[in-house]
Amino acid sequence: MGAMVGVYGFAGKAVRMTLAGVLAAALTLQLAPAGVADADASPPPTEPGASASPAPTEAPPTTELPAVVPTPTATATEPEAASEPKPEPSESTLPTETPRPDALAQAAEPITVAPGNLRAFSGKSFEESLTITGGTAPYTASTTDLPQGLSFDPATLTFSGIPTASGSLVTVKVTDSSQPQQTVEAYVYVDVATYWEPSVYPAYGELPPGYAGFPDGVVGRHYEVPLGYTGSDRENITVGVVSGQLPPGLSLAQERVHSVPTSAGTYHFTLRVQDRYGFRDKSFSIIVHELGMETAGYPVPPAVLGEPYSAKIASATGGVAPYVFGYATRRHFAGGLSSSDPGPDGLFMDAHGYLTGTPTRAGSFWIRVYVRDGDALTQDIFWTTVTVLETRPPDTEQPIEVNPPVDAAPPAPPTAVLPAGTIESSSGAGLTDVELAATGVQSGRLTITLWSIAGLLTLGFVAAAAGGRRHRGGRSSA
Repeated sequence: MGAMVGVYGFAGKAVRMTLAGVLAAALTLQLAPAGVADADASPPPTEPGASASPAPTEAPPTTELPAVVPTPTATATEPEAASEPKPEPSESTLPTETPRPDALAQAAEPITVAPGNLRAFSGKSFEESLTITGGTAPYTASTTDLPQGLSFDPATLTFSGIPTASGSLVTVKVTDSSQPQQTVEAYVYVDVATYWEPSVYPAYGELPPGYAGFPDGVVGRHYEVPLGYTGSDRENITVGVVSGQLPPGLSLAQERVHSVPTSAGTYHFTLRVQDRYGFRDKSFSIIVHELGMETAGYPVPPAVLGEPYSAKIASATGGVAPYVFGYATRRHFAGGLSSSDPGPDGLFMDAHGYLTGTPTRAGSFWIRVYVRDGDALTQDIFWTTVTVLETRPPDTEQPIEVNPPVDAAPPAPPTAVLPAGTIESSSGAGLTDVELAATGVQSGRLTITLWSIAGLLTLGFVAAAAGGRRHRGGRSSA
């Protein structure tokens, strides 16, 4: 009976040891920190291991040293011979030196004569003065080679008269009052030009002077037209309204007519432009409309010589229908004659804003597109370039894409090469060392732990089996 109790006690101890081993292994897997299986795990090769370094100690405060003032180095000089002080000479004993006359001449500034160019007009009264600086005033001046009709007053240094011939280079001889005297010769060019009366014109678009009037305005819409001037004495031109009136709301300045018109209608006025020699009156008119148009312009593709063409180039809304679209080329002023630059012959504007037709001239043409509505309001839309090619460019063929045969098997996907230390999962995805670290155990330590658990279980079963055999042997002997 005692033997049976001993056998059962031994078997119970074996079972308890086996259960304790399994529990210990489970706790080891559960409580191990992520990525670390035991305390001596070395860091992964990609991360440098932490090296112990002494804690930084706070440096003691440094006290500023007083600035060192450099001492001046003594320069070795020969000692002066000791001598008795000499009495300073009095003013009466100092020798007096009389300056030489040429020293005074050298101290005086050189004589200059200005201006070097004068402008006069044939048949017009002329009066201009010279300015002399440097030397010592008063001055004595004389001239030679004066233009015909002009005289020179030496007391006032003034040219005056009515020139009747071409200009010339005048020699001016000046003598000052210094001792000794300075004498210089300067040259002044007196240009005698033909006189042209002044004139004013609206510098609108690219039309030559005298060919353009003021464009129409719209009530409530900003209006601005620059002014241009012609004539010989443009530097001294002034302008003003001498009769009629500008549209209400508009103002006249030296450079432009501008502001916002407030009343519709047709307004006539006369501008007087004046210079130093005369004036000229010129009449203009401005039409102000009650309604305006909203316009838009569009760039157009190139046309081909001799081929039909149609492209939208402009649009307009508002105003008074119907609309008439058109284009004009720039005009230039050459030799007093007005001419027009060539345009895209064969193309015209239709009522819907299309540039259409069959071009008969090749080239690139700079044109101004405009529109006129039923109220005779003309508005510029924009300047643009129309290109007409000599021949149509060759079509650029796109390469034909060859499709793969329908019955062709698709290429096998490339076999992924798993990195070292990766375990293939049942789903086909590989688990790397980093992913296994999420289980709490590194891949290298996991195998050792599993084998330890298996060994403990085996020992438990062996012990239980041995205890059973002994129990059966003791019972049979009894």
